[in-house]
Amino acid sequence: MLKNKSLIIIPALNEEGNIASVLHGIFKYCPDCDVLVVNDGSKDATSSVAKKEGVNVIDHLYNIGYGGALQTGFKYAVDSGYEYVIQFDADGQHDPEDIIKIIEKLETNSYDIVIGSRFIKGNTKVGMIKRAAIQCFRMLIKIFTGKNITDPTSGLQGLNQVVFSYYAKMGNFPEDFPDADTLIHMLNRGHLVFEIPANIRERMSGKSMHLGLNTIYYFFKMLVSIMVVVLRHKTNVNKQKGDVNA
Repeated sequence: MLKNKSLIIIPALNEEGNIASVLHGIFKYCPDCDVLVVNDGSKDATSSVAKKEGVNVIDHLYNIGYGGALQTGFKYAVDSGYEYVIQFDADGQHDPEDIIKIIEKLETNSYDIVIGSRFIKGNTKVGMIKRAAIQCFRMLIKIFTGKNITDPTSGLQGLNQVVFSYYAKMGNFPEDFPDADTLIHMLNRGHLVFEIPANIRERMSGKSMHLGLNTIYYFFKMLVSIMVVVLRHKTNVNKQKGDVNA
């Protein structure tokens, strides 16, 4: 039987300079949560540093992508029987104090997904290209779901068992960038999403995966993925209407 109900999943790629500090913060503020580091094919000592801190680590032999690393964590959470999972980045930008607020919202059973938003407080510095992408994603989410989401690209999220069990199944979660496309899909499935203000800090060391041309590639790739999600949803809705009228 599990001692704790919540699992913090940390996907990590070449974060040996950050992971120990990130874990220490979680130990301090979230002693009642279990932690899983998914080492996504790092070339440095990320795995060994995390193991020295006493947390469970799953090592991918090669890099399969941020979303793929998260899905490994979701499968682990399903197999282990956790009630909630928290997605938490390994670069030191997320504040572990926000985890407790997310869990409290999940425990009300009123929400399926709780997002830590960088923009509710309105003081987050984001590059011009990325800010434009986020504004575009906000608009598309509003158009296709009717919902207002301030931070559709946030990596700080809490999920209840229904959601992460769905994500754990093959084909239900992208291997690279699970962002606005995934949110649109889940909102259209009827899942309830809530945002809390999150404290975002400067990356301690290393480089972000969204730099230079990667940001532009990510933006256009996400647009295509959103269109696919919307078309599939409309196809399913029309099929259901046809079945009812048959």
